[in-house]
Amino acid sequence: MRRDALRNLLSLGFVALLVLGSVFALSGVDRERADFVLVNGAEPESLDPAKVTGVPGGRVLRALFSGLTVQAPDSTESLPDLAESWDVSEDGRTWTFHLRDGIKWSNGEPLTADDFVYSWRRLFAPDTASKYAYLLWGVAGSEEFTTGKSNDPETVGVEAPDPRTFRVRLREPVPYFLALTAFYPTFPVHRTTVERWPDDWYRPDRFVSSGPFRLVLRSVRDRLHAVRNEHYWNAANVDLASIDILPVEDLSTALNLYLTGVCDWITDVPSYAVPELLKRDDFDPQPRIGSYFYRINQNGQDETKRRFFGNRNVRRALYFAIDRAGICERVLRGGQVPAHSIVPPGLAGYEPPMLPGRDVELARELMTKGLSELGMETAPQFSILYNTREDHKNIAEVVQSNWRDVLGLEVRLENMEWQSFLKTESSFGYDISRASWIGDYPDPNTFLDMWQSGNANNRTGYADPEYDASIREAASTTNAAKRLAILKDAEAHVLDDMVVIPIFYYVSTNCVHPWVRGLVSNFQDRHNLHFVSLDRELRKRSVR
Repeated sequence: MRRDALRNLLSLGFVALLVLGSVFALSGVDRERADFVLVNGAEPESLDPAKVTGVPGGRVLRALFSGLTVQAPDSTESLPDLAESWDVSEDGRTWTFHLRDGIKWSNGEPLTADDFVYSWRRLFAPDTASKYAYLLWGVAGSEEFTTGKSNDPETVGVEAPDPRTFRVRLREPVPYFLALTAFYPTFPVHRTTVERWPDDWYRPDRFVSSGPFRLVLRSVRDRLHAVRNEHYWNAANVDLASIDILPVEDLSTALNLYLTGVCDWITDVPSYAVPELLKRDDFDPQPRIGSYFYRINQNGQDETKRRFFGNRNVRRALYFAIDRAGICERVLRGGQVPAHSIVPPGLAGYEPPMLPGRDVELARELMTKGLSELGMETAPQFSILYNTREDHKNIAEVVQSNWRDVLGLEVRLENMEWQSFLKTESSFGYDISRASWIGDYPDPNTFLDMWQSGNANNRTGYADPEYDASIREAASTTNAAKRLAILKDAEAHVLDDMVVIPIFYYVSTNCVHPWVRGLVSNFQDRHNLHFVSLDRELRKRSVR
């Protein structure tokens, strides 16, 4: 299909009509098109703010929940949301948030500072098993509570002196703390609902939330339908009356839905279509704070492969054999840049340390040396794991070819749908897996602290006391320049160990119809739907 795919897309309107019929023909729900339709890629792994780690889930949570602050539509600035203002102590260790008067949950009940206390303690609780709890370990007592050194939630540095005041005590100043208050793990959840139905409180008939939209229906592999939340504090300024979020993983199907006007926004496009899409005004890739890389499993069950991947020269050989420029120029073609670091360029005050580029002769030398050190004549066969998506497959095929042609390795490709992929990666049931990280806040630490020993987002088995100490030192350093220097040294350390293989830096790949207003580019490629509005007359004239 690739060569003629884009030319044929508009002639495939009947496919879109079939998809449209399947998407909207759901019993008990308005069969008309939602006011706004988004193709979101994979199914979110959960609707629990404490459990989600993926980008698709984040988009859903930002529609259904609100936090103390919200990210500005065109920058990384945090704007007031459920909190109307805040104060910071002179030493930077105490933040006091003043909640808006009269804010409510989607069921009409009052939302108070106690709800934030409960939700943040829940995030840190060991039983919650949140993979993002570590992000807020700057809160006094939180790390001790999560790791079991303390069993008392009262020791966590959060309190509610009154219903409209939420106070947070930090063990040391956190430069990016305010940005975290706009990130979904910090969003409050409704205590009564969570405690009554701890395993499935997020069912639509039970769901209580705080955001601009209220969940009405979730049909897995079909759609998530939500309507404007009349109890949201700023509901009068939410333009969209209803939204449908479609979990369509196939990028060609997503593009067809977009070009035929079935949806208003798609977040990614198939690479074969990029050259033609670049001619359009509604596709404008921009730099994005994100890196695509391969994880190398240091903790696998197979002893031979564990020894093989445990050798530094082997890992470095794998890095130097990859044709990153070819992947960016001939596979992706959207302006992606070959990656030679973990932290992408563009963060203020930080210049990431860079690895050298491709070197096939060095790759061969390193592999020969590594096998000799291991006493192996040949390398074991292994696999590259990737989740369902055409670009992941295409990239894996290039890497497979590079490793075969340069290093003589026998590499299999293994594909899984998103949920199975996450479970397999988290349980160390892979050899090498594709991965990516989009910055959760505009600071290099968001790309570096996850490689600490035991971090739930590490997923490689990498553990290095020296690296852990560097990240802790950076967290306790108040001098900004010194802190960034420590982080740079830490990144150089983990790059030298080659625990992950950088591939490319992301660009945004959104297609947004011209009738959509308020959905603009920003470095995190993070968009909140309550800033979005529609020119409905233009859409009516444009979609026939």
